[in-house]
Amino acid sequence: MECVGMRMPYTKWRLNAFRQLLATSHAQTVSRGISTSRRIDQLNETTLKTKTNNSAPDSVLPSQRLPQSPLLTRPRHGTEKNRKRRPTTQEEADLLKNPWALILASPARMCSVTGARLPSALLGTWGLVRQPDSDKLHMMPVGLLQDSLQSNKTKNLGSSPKPTIPSQYEGLAMGIQGQEEHSLDESPIPTSPDKQTGRQLVLRIAELLPLIRSISVPLSKKGGKRSSIMRLLPFRWKHPQGPVTAHEEKKIIWSEDTPEFTLRSMRGVVVKKLGAVLEKYKRVGMSNGVWRALDLPEYSDAALTEALGSLERFDRMECGGVLLLGSENSAASGHTSQSSGSLDSVALTQTGSKVPVFDLSVLFSESDINKLRESHAQFQHTALFFRPEDQLGVDAMISLWKIKRLLHGVELTEQ
Repeated sequence: MECVGMRMPYTKWRLNAFRQLLATSHAQTVSRGISTSRRIDQLNETTLKTKTNNSAPDSVLPSQRLPQSPLLTRPRHGTEKNRKRRPTTQEEADLLKNPWALILASPARMCSVTGARLPSALLGTWGLVRQPDSDKLHMMPVGLLQDSLQSNKTKNLGSSPKPTIPSQYEGLAMGIQGQEEHSLDESPIPTSPDKQTGRQLVLRIAELLPLIRSISVPLSKKGGKRSSIMRLLPFRWKHPQGPVTAHEEKKIIWSEDTPEFTLRSMRGVVVKKLGAVLEKYKRVGMSNGVWRALDLPEYSDAALTEALGSLERFDRMECGGVLLLGSENSAASGHTSQSSGSLDSVALTQTGSKVPVFDLSVLFSESDINKLRESHAQFQHTALFFRPEDQLGVDAMISLWKIKRLLHGVELTEQ
């Protein structure tokens, strides 16, 4: 078989046709029609030029002209993962003296009333306690009564050679109703833990006085087959799955004056912790920076900012707070500056951070302030800058913050 137009054998024509088809993928200028010898010669020259250009060292491969993967263009050096810098020994020691860091680092727990998850340092611990002259079980803030529980536990164990195991929910023995200012001194019995788990059955409730007041009204109502407080107890406590028996469920009550009792107990705890710090660090203006005097002409933001600006900067100044004490004459007359209630925090020009302001005339009762003023010379000033130096001071600062948070949103006339 021969090609009619060119008079060449078919095998030779087919070989030239294949060469022409293969050459079109490189040159992309040759048509797919029947080629002539002249076209074949042009294709051969184009192919040679393309091969010559590709062999040049400066030429770029077509695959390199495409977008490259970041895994190839920016490879990760090494196999180790980039981690945060570990804190130094000094930084860890400073964090242990920072009350705000310790509050935020406490494990998050859920409030049994609101369902909000908060740091456990801001939640109060509540449990069931029994009165000495009644079989009723009162829901009370047992976290504020730890000292009374421990002291009476030691007294009961020392007085009885063979102490008996109390019932499952026997706890602090005291009556709430009718109590005003006297302390817990009625032979309480330590609260026993759950026999199944070995842990104390407690609830965690946000320490906010408006919240406690709002739930005290419905929970203290009587009537019906079951008490209203049973809605507050978790399901794992209740009968028949829980350790609380059906007979004990009928005895659980919530007193109407629980908010007032909580405020009195909180004040007692804070006064005790603050008094321990005042007893240990008696001097004002020392190099440790625990107490710095602030003599204010009036309680206002401008006067407080000016007084703090005159202080020399010292270590961990941002961990402190301002205590407004008032003058002795104003405390005796029973009224303080009206602008002090609006002071919540103040900025430090030395560090650029804010510190809280604690107005003790609002947080404490008049008798508590007079007691501290008579016992400690530091309270002769109108204001003090308090920065904790050890665990004792950190606990006092946290307790001050907790009572400030407890009274948040409460008017002065409502106390």
